[in-house]
Amino acid sequence: MKFSKLAQAYDKISKASGDAGKVPILADLFKRADDKTLEALAHFTLGEAVSPQLSDRLGIGPGAIRDALAKISGDDPSEIEGRVKESGDMGEVAAEIVNGTDKLEVAELWKRINRVVERNEDRKQLVEHIFKNTTSAGAKYFARMVLNQMRIGVGEGTMERAIARAFKVDADSVQRLYAMTNDIGIAAREAKKGERALARANPILFQPYQFMNAQRVENAEEIFETFKDKQIIFDIKYDGVRLQIHIKSGRGGEIKLFSRRLNDDTASMPDVVEALKRSWKGKDAIIEGEAVAFDKSLKKKLPFQAVLMRRGRESEIEAKAKEIPLVLFVFDLLYDNGASLMDVPQRERRERLKKLFRETDRVRMTESIESNRAEDEERFFKRALKEKQEGLMAKDPAAIYEPGKRTDHWLKLKPAFETLDVVVVGGIWGSGRRRGLLSSLVIAVRDKGEFKTVGKVGTGFSEEMLKELTAKLKSKIIATRGLHVEIEPSMVIEVDFQGIQKTPRYSSGYALRIPRFKRERVDKSVREADTLERLVRLYKQAH
Repeated sequence: MKFSKLAQAYDKISKASGDAGKVPILADLFKRADDKTLEALAHFTLGEAVSPQLSDRLGIGPGAIRDALAKISGDDPSEIEGRVKESGDMGEVAAEIVNGTDKLEVAELWKRINRVVERNEDRKQLVEHIFKNTTSAGAKYFARMVLNQMRIGVGEGTMERAIARAFKVDADSVQRLYAMTNDIGIAAREAKKGERALARANPILFQPYQFMNAQRVENAEEIFETFKDKQIIFDIKYDGVRLQIHIKSGRGGEIKLFSRRLNDDTASMPDVVEALKRSWKGKDAIIEGEAVAFDKSLKKKLPFQAVLMRRGRESEIEAKAKEIPLVLFVFDLLYDNGASLMDVPQRERRERLKKLFRETDRVRMTESIESNRAEDEERFFKRALKEKQEGLMAKDPAAIYEPGKRTDHWLKLKPAFETLDVVVVGGIWGSGRRRGLLSSLVIAVRDKGEFKTVGKVGTGFSEEMLKELTAKLKSKIIATRGLHVEIEPSMVIEVDFQGIQKTPRYSSGYALRIPRFKRERVDKSVREADTLERLVRLYKQAH
């Protein structure tokens, strides 16, 4: 299938109304695609230009697109910037400029982008090659795809339903396999084989699955109401980074650490890998844990920001590992010696995990209690906060592990002052002391595959942090209108606030009152940001 044909289909999908209009068009595309094209087609439609595990290394931002368009048109990059500013859509500008030969195939494009990223080859040459070998429609959707701005109204749910319709399988089975592999291409490929292939879905070593996440509760009473008449497992919720750890044991064994964004963070945490090698007694396994920063004595816990200085580093790794050692607190076992444990009850998974490693000063079990007494929970919660941890996790001892879902089998309790994890979608250039910096950030929550704005945050930043955030976001600017910029939705930040009010001023219909920046959540992807549903729930509780 030519990429230009897929782009034409995207135009149809963008104009179709809701799932009723979009799903049949997508299903027909999937049915007609061969296996290699099918996988690429699924990824592209979700706005994934590269394999999910390589997403942090894509390295194609607005600047690369602008430069390529300037070279093709002969215009100055500033002129391209002006056209983008006027239209608000770099994809539309690309469509106006590009008129290449119609050679590019969908499967070939997927293969080429992945190869360039894996080998760390020249991204500008790649973009120029693509623009020379596709039509205006192809250029429009390639630009939108790499900037995470597809604008066709297709989210994960729509994709799963379209795949299910195309191959006459159950949409829930498609969703489960997608969550198990974090790869929509694999989900489409297996769905084509039928329901039996989907039913065989199990964790795969070194293929990260989507994490199961907890629902946040506002007070302990909700926990006891949800888990009424049950002995509840309370874990300390550590102030670190959550890791999914894949262990290949024996001679030639290997350990890989995957972040919440499902990127490989192994190289930046060699001390965690070495500590696990000394501690692990089991065979092949997948476990989860929280890496927490400590001082050199391993007695004083350091704040979350110290963990960020370790995560994803490419230089001075060994020096930082000595300066800021990480202690791993493990809490779950999902795969053991070839067998999936995702359908095994929580309590049993925890007990099995305890027997598979030797506790050391660098690898420990999370501290926990099991109780249905409010006074026990309150005492444990206070202890967690005294130790400067985030709070508590409350878990149903009979709960299975549901990848990719936010479930009330796990509940998290933090101090009463509210925070939200929101996505940066825009900004405003500052003046005076903040000249050259994004002094305010436009923030949004998730809503069915879209991002709905909830306000602007301009306080809580140190000058150093504002410089750091601006440097990261500059390359993500999609369009500029005066001092206002539109930013590719890729950064998650945590904000606190003093209330929520209804307003037509923002696309969510709500605004946060006096939002204040707390920290960047580099450990979270945009699909883990808070939802409009939670925002509405908080609003109703307060009113």
